[in-house]
Amino acid sequence: MTVVQLASARRDQDDRPHHVDDTGLEPIAALHQRVKAFDLAQRERECGEEAAFQAVLTANAVLTGSFPDTLDTVVQSMSWTGHPPSPDMRLMASAVTYLGSADGQRGWWLHYTRREESMGEDGDLAHILTLIAPCSCGTYLTVELADEDHLIVLLDELHTPPGAPVDCDYRLRIRAGSYADPTHTSTEPPF
Repeated sequence: MTVVQLASARRDQDDRPHHVDDTGLEPIAALHQRVKAFDLAQRERECGEEAAFQAVLTANAVLTGSFPDTLDTVVQSMSWTGHPPSPDMRLMASAVTYLGSADGQRGWWLHYTRREESMGEDGDLAHILTLIAPCSCGTYLTVELADEDHLIVLLDELHTPPGAPVDCDYRLRIRAGSYADPTHTSTEPPF
């Protein structure tokens, strides 16, 4: 192993740095001046906007890679709206796109986010796509899409016109098991 010594460990002179910036201030004084000028709330907003934009780009990539024959063919690449993370609610940045409606009132949505699948340093982030559909009772149903085949089976088993609310008793069940929201309690429009 090679060790490179950048500065002598012992200084014969005083403890002054070798560099003073162009303002004539010591680096620590210049650093304190620059920090005073920062608006932390503005920096957080900018970081949130960047995360929301990255969520939009990633949502497009997930559709291209995981849903190439279905969602990727019908969702326009920049139709997504990004949402910044919400640390208070422990939510990562997300993106949502409107899929349409049969009545022009209550529509179908596609939501993208990431979720930590396991805890600790080795925790993996999974891409999560959720289909949000209006229910005939006035609530919304959410179905986390496992893959393209899951989406195909789910839409094939619907007995309503495209974009119409789903029958309340149906709750987006699929043949072998349901990925549907078992609580069925969302009464607010999703976005």
